[in-house]
Amino acid sequence: MSVAPNEPYPVSKALESHMRARAEHVAGLGALVRSTSARRLTAFGLSPVDGTPSITKLRRNAYGTAIGDLSAEDLLIIMAWAVRDATDHELVFSNDTSCAVWQLPSIGARSRRVEYVVRPGTRGRTPNVRRRRTSLPTEAVDIGGLLVTPYERTVVDDARHALLESGVSVCDDALHRSLTSREALLGELAKVPRGRRGRRMAQLAIHLADERAESPLESLSRTRMFQCGLPMPELQKKFFDGAGFIGRTDFYWPALGLVGESDGDLKYTFPEDDSGESAVDALLQEKKREQRLRRHHEVEDIARWDWSEGLPHGALHGVLGAHGVRPVLDGGWPVPDGPLPPRAFPAERLRQTSRGSENHR
Repeated sequence: MSVAPNEPYPVSKALESHMRARAEHVAGLGALVRSTSARRLTAFGLSPVDGTPSITKLRRNAYGTAIGDLSAEDLLIIMAWAVRDATDHELVFSNDTSCAVWQLPSIGARSRRVEYVVRPGTRGRTPNVRRRRTSLPTEAVDIGGLLVTPYERTVVDDARHALLESGVSVCDDALHRSLTSREALLGELAKVPRGRRGRRMAQLAIHLADERAESPLESLSRTRMFQCGLPMPELQKKFFDGAGFIGRTDFYWPALGLVGESDGDLKYTFPEDDSGESAVDALLQEKKREQRLRRHHEVEDIARWDWSEGLPHGALHGVLGAHGVRPVLDGGWPVPDGPLPPRAFPAERLRQTSRGSENHR
């Protein structure tokens, strides 16, 4: 490795705080892993063979205790601990495993296989493990006892290999939380030689990223707008009336006077012991907010959608099209110079573009 794990890793205060929180969490998950044989577990009165509820077999000679209610990301970290404990070699976890350790957001399921970097030509197979062969210099950061690729490297790797909407979401989150900067991400991308798989995808995701995005659904929605050739909206537009501040809107198209609101589940999520009054209050407040927005002289209409209309390719296009948002030749999106990667666009849009070209010959 080009940088030893114990060397200082230059970070911002926000990333330093995030690293401390993640280190505590990852170390706590590591304490749930028991690297031992089934026979020794039985000697202590814990028998995975008898189906003891608190014991889960992870792999050979590795068991997890009380992990039944963990998230998919935490289970992946648990598996990384089991893989690390089974070898004497230093492993640098990468890609989806590093994303789980750093707690990067994701649109779509991440790999369930533990991933770590190895040099080209490395051979061998291990169940539930994917070796990522790379000739790029590999740095490592210790997070709670696990060595992972640094934050910027992890973000860039994810943007290279994931769908565009997931890559944009990861970059949005990184900028919104001030964990890194666009310049730092582009600097990390510059270490990837031209022509390498996913390089242009990551470059596009970094250019499209916006620190004003506040949720994965907003990132997904903006990506779908770009993919459909719709004009770029204003983000987090503030509205005021005679009574004062109304609120910030997710999206706004001033030429149409159209407000766009992506309604994710988190906007209306409340504790299980809530009596229901909080939910009612939130819905009433949102209704009043929308009424004030509709009366505003800069607002002609409001479009709303949720995950079910944001995820399918073309669905959001239909929602916004019903409110007058039409594709344009130049939507004002901050794209990099040069051709855009075909993989960034849904196959259906490419077919429509092809048919449109044929019709205009």
